[in-house]
Amino acid sequence: MEDNEYSTPTERRLAEIWADVLRLDKVKRDQDFFEIGGDSLLATTVVVKACQAWEVKFTVRVLLGAPVLADLAGRIDRLVAESGRQPARESA
Repeated sequence: MEDNEYSTPTERRLAEIWADVLRLDKVKRDQDFFEIGGDSLLATTVVVKACQAWEVKFTVRVLLGAPVLADLAGRIDRLVAESGRQPARESA
């Protein structure tokens, strides 16, 4: 698998959120949010958008603990599974 391919729909959707917030064309699954221009204020924006997209609640601390896109996507998938909700919704 190439670095820019996503393993799950959650990775793909989360990459779209990161790219939008960070004003980037594309984000790879192995990139660290803070190494590609993220900061604590932008992290808050990402968390709000992700909580809305997956209808789960988590804090910036989760992103701080999993700043790599693939890792955060895995944590979101676990939160979704624990909540009993459906997996990632594709962007409209």
